[in-house]
Amino acid sequence: MRKLIVRLLLICNAIVIILLLVTGYSGHINPVRHPYLSLVGFAFPALLCANVVFIGVWLYVRKRCVLLPFAGLMLAYSPVRTYCPLNMRGSAPEGSMKILSYNVLGFAQETVPPGEPNPILDYILHSGADIVCIQEYGPVGGQDSLVAAIEERYPYRDNIVTRGIVHPSGDAVAVFSRFPIKSKENIPIPTRGNTLGVFVLDTPDGDLHVINAHLETVGFTKEEKRNFSQMVHGQTDRHAMKQESKTLLRKLAESVKTRTPQAEAIAAYVREHAGERLIFCGDLNDHPLSYVRRTVSQGLTDCYRESGNGPGYTFCYHSMYVRIDNIMCSGHYTPYGCTVDKSIKNSDHYPIYCHLTSEKE
Repeated sequence: MRKLIVRLLLICNAIVIILLLVTGYSGHINPVRHPYLSLVGFAFPALLCANVVFIGVWLYVRKRCVLLPFAGLMLAYSPVRTYCPLNMRGSAPEGSMKILSYNVLGFAQETVPPGEPNPILDYILHSGADIVCIQEYGPVGGQDSLVAAIEERYPYRDNIVTRGIVHPSGDAVAVFSRFPIKSKENIPIPTRGNTLGVFVLDTPDGDLHVINAHLETVGFTKEEKRNFSQMVHGQTDRHAMKQESKTLLRKLAESVKTRTPQAEAIAAYVREHAGERLIFCGDLNDHPLSYVRRTVSQGLTDCYRESGNGPGYTFCYHSMYVRIDNIMCSGHYTPYGCTVDKSIKNSDHYPIYCHLTSEKE
């Protein structure tokens, strides 16, 4: 009986490792050709946890078999490091540049009492960032007491607006900067209303191309988000779960197909400006192991992967936990301490920031 149990456990562990590798490297699957298959990456964290559990199982059942889950972790090293990095790099050197990326949900105006200062604006003001990239940007309503302070802290500000089906009044990305903004460019992408723009900044080290993106949203309604949360917590009957799952998967597949050429447009801009100073900030609306993130990161350093720690979820609402906001940079910079700041909860996203040290040529 013991031998049979060991064999069954070996088979189960082997299956978990195979699935771990399939999901971990699913970013190589083109969503345009295989939209549903490309979604398997969402299962990676569950399979990673299952493989780690097998380490404890083997230590209890048969110690020498513990080499199997460790081998699985080694084979999946790259996606594990991308999804949940561990870095020991020290503090950023003095004089480094702080970059902040934040999807502000239109500054969450409806949550701010009349006459009260906007907490998101206050956070940005006291962030100490040199460059702030904002997604879902919108003008701050009323006579906010912090506007004058923001204008003094960031004398250079500009935005790019795209109007479409999802955002009839306009989806905007913006940059608040301590450095002069020399130019801006709206990069055309296939979209129902999301925005991809580039701002060229005049920094002491030379021109810096700041790519600021808010890629295609999945388009879940509030009701669908609540239904998903209920499914996660086992509060949905089997029939309703089946119907809701089909709807959620269909919307995920449709949105990732749209995001794919958007990500390729970013990669094309990076290739076109190879050798120049580049920073990417934005809401990719896709998980860290996706084709979209992998495409955008080509030719750039993923700052969270290289200097962050843990899974770093930037979107944690309705039982959806995923890192969809990113900061990346060209080889001119070394990233330090990329962090998801969970101290402010006014938007449906957490801000992400990083310090960059310029590599002198």
